[in-house]
Amino acid sequence: MKQYVIGILLGVCAVLGGSSTMANEFTVYVVRHAEKAQAESDPPLSEQGVQRAQILAGMLQNAHIKAIYSTPYQRTQQTAQPLARLLGITVQTYRPAAARELVEQLKQAGENALVVGHSNTVPALVRSLGGHSEDLTERDYGDLFQLTLRDCDREQSECDVHQTHLFVPVIAADHNH
Repeated sequence: MKQYVIGILLGVCAVLGGSSTMANEFTVYVVRHAEKAQAESDPPLSEQGVQRAQILAGMLQNAHIKAIYSTPYQRTQQTAQPLARLLGITVQTYRPAAARELVEQLKQAGENALVVGHSNTVPALVRSLGGHSEDLTERDYGDLFQLTLRDCDREQSECDVHQTHLFVPVIAADHNH
């Protein structure tokens, strides 16, 4: 009798597990690179930018990120690196002009990912994933778009999307000490 009950429970679990929407649910985090140093064509992060990148890594360390994408520029790569090091993931490079291909790749992969972009590419990436974003300016840092995609239709590339707009803070320097 005990084996019979265990068999039924295993069968029920297999059926429920196979039809679970959780298997077809993943989250893409999209963020603009952190603050950059001034006056270079490919500037690295500023001190504040390095701090924001480290805080981003702390915020996402338990988000089950499986892939990290960044444009080839220093500021985006350096924004992605703290999380990549923490998770032991290699940052994959994408071209800003190939955002549509990246979105398709993200939907096909169906796994949690971080995408680091620029003020002129992040809003379009968010919209392409089915979310909403106002345009960003050169002064906008810290916006983190969390897009949870469910029940994606692989052929039509359409998904149900739930969006949360988060913020990656920095700790203001205390100039009095």
